Amino acid sequence: MRKSHIAVLVAALAAAPVFAQTAAPAPAAAPAVVKTPAGGTIKAVQPGLFEVAGPRVNDVVAAGIQKITATPGKGVRSIAVQSPWGESYFGWPKNVKPVPFTITTGKPAGSATISAPGFTKENSADYKAAIEAVVPFAIAKTNDNKKWALGSGQ
Repeated sequence: MRKSHIAVLVAALAAAPVFAQTAAPAPAAAPAVVKTPAGGTIKAVQPGLFEVAGPRVNDVVAAGIQKITATPGKGVRSIAVQSPWGESYFGWPKNVKPVPFTITTGKPAGSATISAPGFTKENSADYKAAIEAVVPFAIAKTNDNKKWALGSGQ
């Protein structure tokens, strides 16, 4: 009987590493969420993205833009802007590296989410330059569309 107990103990010790639990992967960094002056929130999906794009995202919300989608490689339709006054399309400005990003505004009112799948700490300057160039132009185009739609622009 004693030999069988020892055999079971040896078998259990040998099998223990097989049943041991592995450590859970580290959780992904939580998106940065910051309050806007209008009382909404801005959520940056990638860590560090808010510091690069935050102030311009506030400008997008204030202009009434619903979505900006910047996609490299689509020529004169690389950047799409959606607003209640229509859609605008344009290409990348000269001397700005095309980088993909999306700014979506909406629910709740005054809130926005910015996502840039390729964003890293190393290429943050490329994203900052692209956002700094694209957003003011998108706002100007949206303001033109708004004037036209409301009948006050020519």
